[in-house]
Amino acid sequence: MPKKTDFYKGLKLLGTQKEQKLNDKIREAINNRSFIESISKNSQQQVPRINKIQEASERMSIIMNYPTKKDVANVAKLVIQLEEKVDKVEELLLNLTEGKKASRRKNDKNTEQGHKKKKISDFLYDSLLSNTQVKVKGL
Repeated sequence: MPKKTDFYKGLKLLGTQKEQKLNDKIREAINNRSFIESISKNSQQQVPRINKIQEASERMSIIMNYPTKKDVANVAKLVIQLEEKVDKVEELLLNLTEGKKASRRKNDKNTEQGHKKKKISDFLYDSLLSNTQVKVKGL
């Protein structure tokens, strides 16, 4: 059994050393200006080829009737816009229903106040009427 653990420890040590060497080489390459410039030139040469492949893929998608990456992105944007509009409509409906409830409560309060005002006005009218009747009789 000790041989297996020694093997795995040795393998782990070897892997760590190789990883360190590879990381050092990557750092050297990234810090090497001429290497970065050559990669940049090469990537610029690849751009027209990539564009041609994308155009061919889009043409084939029309013929074969399958969606492209752009189509999926457009649908995603439309779905997001639709969700926002649905949220706005829900909010408006909520405001309307709350507004109706509030106006009903307000109408109920107004009718109660109206009844109180009527009672007060009736009282005043009756008292004025009775006062004038008393004065008329007393004349």
